[in-house]
Amino acid sequence: MCSVVSIVGKSGAGKTALVEKLIGEFKKRGYRVATVKHSPGGIEIDTPGKDSWKFARAGSDAVVISSPDRLVLVKGVEHDPNIEEILRVVGGEFDLVLVEGFKRGKAPKIEVYRRELGEDLLCSPKMLSAIVSDEPLDIGVPQFSSNDAPAVADFIENKFVFQAEGDAFLFVNGKQVFIKPFVKDIIAKALLAMVSTLKDIGEVRSLDISIRNKPGATIALGGGGDSSRSEE
Repeated sequence: MCSVVSIVGKSGAGKTALVEKLIGEFKKRGYRVATVKHSPGGIEIDTPGKDSWKFARAGSDAVVISSPDRLVLVKGVEHDPNIEEILRVVGGEFDLVLVEGFKRGKAPKIEVYRRELGEDLLCSPKMLSAIVSDEPLDIGVPQFSSNDAPAVADFIENKFVFQAEGDAFLFVNGKQVFIKPFVKDIIAKALLAMVSTLKDIGEVRSLDISIRNKPGATIALGGGGDSSRSEE
């Protein structure tokens, strides 16, 4: 799984500006970067009258717009997805995912702070990996200037990107199922070992397998029946 860092802070603190600077900095360093924006108030990207809007209005649960240089997925959800669920959609071909928001998520957090927005931090210091502020705070957390994006990028690179380890996630019916680390390790190693023997695979950076159970079928462990099929 790629490295993930959340940039958090109060509205108007400068989160978006910092994310923009970090994107440019990491792209200069040769990283593949994805960004995620958390919008608790909802989003509206369909343009009335366009075909994608018509498909959604007709009842399609998901609409994909594809062009030679872009792919857009519009999908209804029943709950506010967590970061792990979002990363499943983003894919595993990126070195780093910069998230704006998700203060309650599990990803490491860097808070952008401006005193004029209030004396208190948005997150407690124990939840933060670093603080970006134009004035020093009496808190035992690494601090950086908002004008020094290279230093913030160095911190993220050394603490999270270089230290990132492989991980595996299990999703059933679109929802994440938490499994013990040693079980994840067994599953991941077995799948990677099998896939690596296939012809013309090369280095496996990430592996996604989707299995759709046939309606009414049961999965028999240890049996020889074909009770499920794999989706490409």
